[in-house]
Amino acid sequence: MAWGYRLEGLGSRSAARHREANRQCAVGSCATCPLYVSSYKYARSEGRVVTVTRPLCTKHAMLFSMKYSLAWPGMFRRVRRPAAVTWMALAA
Repeated sequence: MAWGYRLEGLGSRSAARHREANRQCAVGSCATCPLYVSSYKYARSEGRVVTVTRPLCTKHAMLFSMKYSLAWPGMFRRVRRPAAVTWMALAA
């Protein structure tokens, strides 16, 4: 059983450390340069938790996000959270 599915752009801080190893998409026959990093966790038969990180091109990242119902990275980047004053005004 796997959990913790994530999809990040290669420009993000956490994905930048994997940049050197990511020369092409992790999908077998795809030779496209990866722009995204997918990751998830699963428990091995010994009970140890393993995190899998794979570089993906745009096409395969889109398929990954649709399969696991993930938001596209950067989709909500420009949306700002309302200030606390706004929440207080709505509650009144």
